[in-house]
Amino acid sequence: MSQQIIANCVNTLSDELCKELEDILEKEKKKNGKKHRIWIRNWINRRSSLGASSTLLEELKNEDSSSYRNHLRMEVHQFEELLSKISNDIQRQDTHMRNAIPAKTKLELTLRFLATGDSFGSLEYLYRIARSTMCQFIPEVCKAISNALKDFIQVSYILYLNKYYIF
Repeated sequence: MSQQIIANCVNTLSDELCKELEDILEKEKKKNGKKHRIWIRNWINRRSSLGASSTLLEELKNEDSSSYRNHLRMEVHQFEELLSKISNDIQRQDTHMRNAIPAKTKLELTLRFLATGDSFGSLEYLYRIARSTMCQFIPEVCKAISNALKDFIQVSYILYLNKYYIF
């Protein structure tokens, strides 16, 4: 009988200590003002349904090919051919945390950046892709384009006063 009473006391004490510890942690969290960080901002998370790649460029491709060409400085068939050459190099796997940015969207954004020199800020809102993400994949896409088209790209080197200059 005494062992039963001791066991009940230990359980009660344990429950009370756990509750008190939770309260202390909750107060500390509020005191520090730390909020739970989100993985992807909500408006960026709607990229697949509202971003330029899925809306504007699809409309331009189907309805106004000259505006499509003006936007990317490339015809639709040229874009599709280039995409087929580099998509394996720039496409990433989806994870359980988030979906990967499609190779098509990466190429569209990179071509727009190269064609116009738009700021990352304006491209962020147009394509719904964070600036930090663009900083990571634009060089990768440029390298993939360079590798895919290396037979068509000619670079001239000039030796001038023991320094190489690329033209």
